[in-house]
Amino acid sequence: MSEYLTYIYVTWRDAHAGTTTWTNPRDIDPEPCIVRTAGFLMAESDGGKKDHLTVFQSITPDGDVDHVLHVPVGMVVDFKCIQINLVDGVVTVL
Repeated sequence: MSEYLTYIYVTWRDAHAGTTTWTNPRDIDPEPCIVRTAGFLMAESDGGKKDHLTVFQSITPDGDVDHVLHVPVGMVVDFKCIQINLVDGVVTVL
């Protein structure tokens, strides 16, 4: 496991169903489905997916991760990151 982790808060547009039954097209909600996700950023060199922001929830001392989510870069609206130095306990806003 690296001594650094990057924590990310990302806002993105999700693909979603526009209707649940027969619907007049004028009645379909035109608003995007905006999702906010927070977790640790996984670099492509560490297993993250190309052209995506790969975010995971938890990591073990052996480097195993869970709750992995791949957000296509083209769907990202905004993001904020901080870097955590696990050895020195230093947090840096990126």
